[in-house]
Amino acid sequence: MASGTLTSRILGLLRDVALGALFDRTVTDAWTAAFRIPNLFRRLLGEGSLSVSFIPVFMEAQAEDSHGVRAKNLANSLYTLLLIVLGVLTLLGVIFTEDIFRLLLSDSYGSLPEKWDLTVRMGRIMFGFVFFVCSYAYFMGILNALGSFGLPAAAPALLNISMLVFTFMPPEWFPVRGDGLAWGVFVGGFLQALLLWVALKSRDYLPRLQFKIWNDDIKQVLRNMLPGLIGMGLLQFSTLVNLYFASYLPEGSISYIYWADRLLELPLSLISVSIGSALLPTLSALAAAKDQEKFRETSQESFLMNLFLAWPAALGLFFLAEPIIEVLFLRGRFTSADAVATSSVLKVYAVSLVLISCSRVLMPLYYSIKNTWFPAVVSVVCLAVHVTLAPYFMQSYGLIGLMFSGLLSAFLNTAILLVGLRFWNLSFAWGSLLKSLGKFVIAGAGLALTLKIYDFISQEIGRGLQTLALFITILGAVVVYFGLAALLRCEEFTKIRPLFRL
Repeated sequence: MASGTLTSRILGLLRDVALGALFDRTVTDAWTAAFRIPNLFRRLLGEGSLSVSFIPVFMEAQAEDSHGVRAKNLANSLYTLLLIVLGVLTLLGVIFTEDIFRLLLSDSYGSLPEKWDLTVRMGRIMFGFVFFVCSYAYFMGILNALGSFGLPAAAPALLNISMLVFTFMPPEWFPVRGDGLAWGVFVGGFLQALLLWVALKSRDYLPRLQFKIWNDDIKQVLRNMLPGLIGMGLLQFSTLVNLYFASYLPEGSISYIYWADRLLELPLSLISVSIGSALLPTLSALAAAKDQEKFRETSQESFLMNLFLAWPAALGLFFLAEPIIEVLFLRGRFTSADAVATSSVLKVYAVSLVLISCSRVLMPLYYSIKNTWFPAVVSVVCLAVHVTLAPYFMQSYGLIGLMFSGLLSAFLNTAILLVGLRFWNLSFAWGSLLKSLGKFVIAGAGLALTLKIYDFISQEIGRGLQTLALFITILGAVVVYFGLAALLRCEEFTKIRPLFRL
């Protein structure tokens, strides 16, 4: 799953580099604001409540009916209901696009006619993407439950390929400059949904429409989905909160958050989302079998593996924020001022990476035992904290203040999820866990010291070879981190050691 996600993320990074270099901040702000709505549904359903509500019930149906009739009936019923909801939702979104953006963006943003009109126009085009990405999310849930993770994770690569192609199309091919960016999203969404449609058809598990959709399994999915939808929705709603507050800030702020968020999503998707998505079917099966000992063992192993990989990624993004942004984006219309602003946001995001990654792996523990309401309550509390603190910090620190408010909210979310484990008999063996964390800290300290050689190398070889200096630094840091992990006999390194064999 991680390898499939890596392919998609690399293409997405190339897309974002092209976006920053070829278009000014008016266009990039408008596209980013317009893309927030369909992207919210992608995160909400693709990484959220649809999968976590559907998979445990689907796994249970498969376990209790060896013929597979019950599981297929569930898939067909939910698909029929989903198509009805998506059809209505997409139609309403296209009709009321302007009203939606008036709620999401500040009055100061709306006072800029060119940017406002372009945002609404792009949003109306991209709302069709919601239908396709939600269909893709449902198809992915079925394939994950069937044990297929690579293809669903790689499918978004088609979205990024489509967007890259449309980004480089001549602007005069479209009525308004920037239209191609929106059409690239629409076409890419169709292609990624189509790929999984073909995959399910080949497995004879393609869901079909049926008139009788109400049954006990569908009721259970919907009961689980409602609090999960609230919880994951509010967790993802923080991106809309950031969009609203950032629309008060100077031009480019929305784009800076987007680019930093994309770099955060690379390790987050490769590590935490991949582990969390693969973990949910496994834990659901163990919960259904009432194998409590194996459940705890698997939970702790996954939590530690997530930290073992997320920790060095966070350190790297923090200490190398400026050179990473300069190497990737500093060209064309992306200026030095843009690089400074984006790297300052990335540093805050780097700190939050560890916290967010932990919450992404902790939530499947609750979902696997069909407890979706507790993460929902936690999300409500944390969102309220973010909304309350953001204006206060923005008054003194501007864009960084907004990011710091989000960081505090992420810390609170992870802390409450960890404390809540003991109330549902899901607690870790804290003695061995803290011992492992101590080893991670030591290895991370070695990595952080190694990253300091970037300044020396870049001075010696000059800015013209900045990419080479960055590559050498990262390579050296990786060798030091995993080398120290091997010396400290980290169990997590032992498990992935075969990857280092030639």
